[in-house]
Amino acid sequence: MNTLPTIGETSASGPLCRSALAPMSHPPSTSGADAPTPGTVSSRIIRRHLDGTRSPEFWYHDGSIVLLLDDQMFRVHQTVLAAHSEVFAGLFTLPQPAPAPSASAKGEMIEGCHVVQLHDSAADFADLLKAIYRPGYFDAPPEDLTDLLPFLGGILRLSTKYLITTLRARCVALLKAKFPTTFAEYAGLARRHYKSDDVMRAARLAQECTVREVLPYIYYCIARMGLSRIVAEPDDPDISWRDKAICLVGRERLRWAEMSLSHSFLFAFQPAPGCTAPLQCAVARGPHKEWRLLEAARAPNPLKAWTKWEALNVCGECVAQAQKQHQAGREEVWGHLPVIFEMPAWGELLRP
Repeated sequence: MNTLPTIGETSASGPLCRSALAPMSHPPSTSGADAPTPGTVSSRIIRRHLDGTRSPEFWYHDGSIVLLLDDQMFRVHQTVLAAHSEVFAGLFTLPQPAPAPSASAKGEMIEGCHVVQLHDSAADFADLLKAIYRPGYFDAPPEDLTDLLPFLGGILRLSTKYLITTLRARCVALLKAKFPTTFAEYAGLARRHYKSDDVMRAARLAQECTVREVLPYIYYCIARMGLSRIVAEPDDPDISWRDKAICLVGRERLRWAEMSLSHSFLFAFQPAPGCTAPLQCAVARGPHKEWRLLEAARAPNPLKAWTKWEALNVCGECVAQAQKQHQAGREEVWGHLPVIFEMPAWGELLRP
């Protein structure tokens, strides 16, 4: 028994085309041992699709191919898909066998178009088609992370799978706008508090689509969550337990980085060489007091800019030195961020 042509299955090396655009054969039976397998679609099922599962948005009368995903069918243009995707371009250049004389009677073609099954989510594919067919689709993406992730998730997954580089780049840029990859981007980022579930979803999406460059800061956000949230097991799966363990270890490393790098001017305060009030600054209690307050915080945050300079009760020269130490320490923490979370260095993560 022949099966519906299928494409888009993946392997370790990337997308694969499992067969050419060959017409479907009508199975001899749909019961018992001869019942269609998951990859088989009979003409009777095709006729049922014709009655109720055409995509209301993407059924073009001049489309040249019908794509079947889940229980949805999309009639689109081979040339349009091929212009965006190397995978589709390669597939559509394969020679197509001529349909049998009784093809239409058997349901092998729909309105003159071959039917090809893709093993992807119909909802994800509909989002991909919106991005392909609507030029302004990315003009006003959702600002809130809760809405942004479903907006770009399906497009990122399928643009990665089918090598649609322009759409993947747009999605990655939107993720990087929320989870920066350089210290300058982090410093210019408007301070926002993301929901923990959204951060976990972003981590899973980045892992699934190999957007490794956003993971260090995502893991930083996870490491700063409450311990009960990190170890929780919600209905919507989080990152793996191995990755949670990495974040918990990273949390302790962030505390060390806060003490030794970004906030060492508090933990081990030393008057500046040009101190104008050496007697006052040498015994100032402000730095020690502020460090104790910082140490008591729920979670370390070594990247956050410290602004309570008047609380140090030291001279202007000592404040200026502390500010330089703080800035340099924050930048150094950022440089170590991937290593803190068991990842390759920034240079490798950011390599094209």
